[in-house]
Amino acid sequence: MLDFFAHIHPLILHLPIGFLAIAFLMHLIKREEFIPAIGFTLKYGMLAALIAAASGYFLSNDGGYDKDLLFWHQWLGMATAAFSVILFYLFKSNGRAFSWVFFATMLLLIGAGHFGGSLTHGSGFLFESFQEKELKPLIANVDDALVFQDFIQPIFNEKCNSCHNPSKKKGQLLMTTKEGILKGGKTGDLFVAGNIGESLMFERIHMEEAEKEHMPPKGKKQLSEEEIKLLEWWVAAGADFDKTVAETNTPEEIKSILNKYVKPEKDAGILALDVEAASENKLNKVREAGFKIDRIAQNSPFLEAVFPKNKTLKKTDLKTLKNVSEQLIWLDLNGSNVDDDMIAVVNDLPHLQKLFLQNTKVTDKGLRYLKGLDYLEYLNLYGTEITDKGLETLPELPRLQNIYLWKTQTTEDGIALLKNKMPYLNIDMGADQAVFGDAELMPPLIVAASDIFKDTLSVELKMNFAGAQVFYTLDGSEPDSNSLKYEGEPIVLSTSTEVKAFAKKAGWKSSEPVSQFFPRAKYEFKKLNISPQPSDKYKGKGAVTLHDLEKGSLAFTDNNWLGYEKSHATVTIDLGEKKEVSRVTVGALESTGSYIFFPKGLEVSVSDDGQRFKTVASKTYPTTDGPKPAELANFSVAFQPENARFIKVFIRSNLVNPDWHPAPGAGCWIFLDEVIVE
Repeated sequence: MLDFFAHIHPLILHLPIGFLAIAFLMHLIKREEFIPAIGFTLKYGMLAALIAAASGYFLSNDGGYDKDLLFWHQWLGMATAAFSVILFYLFKSNGRAFSWVFFATMLLLIGAGHFGGSLTHGSGFLFESFQEKELKPLIANVDDALVFQDFIQPIFNEKCNSCHNPSKKKGQLLMTTKEGILKGGKTGDLFVAGNIGESLMFERIHMEEAEKEHMPPKGKKQLSEEEIKLLEWWVAAGADFDKTVAETNTPEEIKSILNKYVKPEKDAGILALDVEAASENKLNKVREAGFKIDRIAQNSPFLEAVFPKNKTLKKTDLKTLKNVSEQLIWLDLNGSNVDDDMIAVVNDLPHLQKLFLQNTKVTDKGLRYLKGLDYLEYLNLYGTEITDKGLETLPELPRLQNIYLWKTQTTEDGIALLKNKMPYLNIDMGADQAVFGDAELMPPLIVAASDIFKDTLSVELKMNFAGAQVFYTLDGSEPDSNSLKYEGEPIVLSTSTEVKAFAKKAGWKSSEPVSQFFPRAKYEFKKLNISPQPSDKYKGKGAVTLHDLEKGSLAFTDNNWLGYEKSHATVTIDLGEKKEVSRVTVGALESTGSYIFFPKGLEVSVSDDGQRFKTVASKTYPTTDGPKPAELANFSVAFQPENARFIKVFIRSNLVNPDWHPAPGAGCWIFLDEVIVE
């Protein structure tokens, strides 16, 4: 019953929002006839808030939520409930205290709602309409793609699963899992592997749309010809769930369809151009026209221009942007009076990467001026009069990745045609898109007292979600349902180990795998030398920082890091006597916004005398391909056992920021905290 009570939280939580908000509005209007209604809404707002807070508390025990977001949502929600009680009992006085408590209650309610929305939809949910979304292509190589996972399952997800999911098994057919697809429905098997003609699925697909048993039903989004061909190809080839394209007989016609889904070659784009900074005189001319203009990053020549919504824009104002046409890559005209005639100026701004035209007077006619913007990646047309006709010009923009079309005059057919021509274009339709997708479990938490250990270490796998099973590996292999099953007892490690785990539950998508490497500090060092010396700004406690078994935090200023700017680093270790060594681990920090990147590679050498070294292992690591939150990681290199006294570790830096960075080519850092030998 507690579990049931917990799961009414999403149902009940909107009631206190509605009750308290309408009561607050009536209180502000201050009409005599509203007073009884205010008392009524406050009473039931209080009761709903108390129920929502209690059910939310029990729901939080399911686990799988972001800890920080949950903390704020939970306590702001409880505070809202508490204040609603105080508010109700202060109502009769209707004095100054009542008004102040009411105002505080609404602030708490807004805060709780914001963090609740972030828990459900992601931390950037509130402002995501104003932000670009990361483009995530399906595949990089057709031959390596899994036929079912990469091509067939997405068709089922979009066209079939709304009727055949764990919550709505129409015809007793479940299509969200392999087991459900193979089981079929009440009328029999969904298909006969290797035989299209005998497969019920294609009989239903090829029925007239008006027929009751046609799939998908009339009124639902229908399968395209290419999607039907892909489904027929998969079934005819044996309906295998695990084979790649290379392992499947693939006719040329199918190959041509699959090739539309190949990830396009990534290039450095506009940030790779060598552009001089605009002079202060040119910047002032743009500012005098009413634009707010700034560099997109410190020391970058590239600029962003924003025109205030509360001002009237003239074509002559827009023409001043030609002064910075080489440097201007982001132009924000959101909410301005710009129209089809004025937007023609963008033809003289060839380096635009982002263009914000939401809530403007631009129509299909104006979009023709975007031709020639070869670097344009982001286009926001929210709230404009754009129609399907205007979409016809977009395939001529070679780098376009994200477009926002919410509240435009475009249709499903027009968008489908655009998607067919530009398969990897991320088209955001805002509130018109489906809110819920397939439910996926959160990965388990890997919990240990420390990231490093000397003798043994106990590791636990936490999964506070009823009915979920956790499977794990300790040998570096990817876990699956045949791996070790976690039974709740701590896992005791005695050697350096990478723990990998994932969660599984019937009727849910399995979680993404999660992993963590725990190095064992088997040997103490007699001496450790570093070359060159780290930056004076980030020198920690000197060389001892690398073998004091104190891990640095995400704050690179915590005195537990050695920082090297635009420089590699070499660490030479003296064990005092010959010992058998077979692994070296280096701890590092990455914070791309602070110009800090993980090492590009490690090279390990050993010696008996500290003079003549023999290289025994080397490893390179890919540079991160986009901005990411700060992160800690251990980089480990294993090799055949060697008897040696001295170990030299060369830590290779990227030296400069990659091309995608807002400051490409500027010197970057490596931050090191522990070097461990086993």
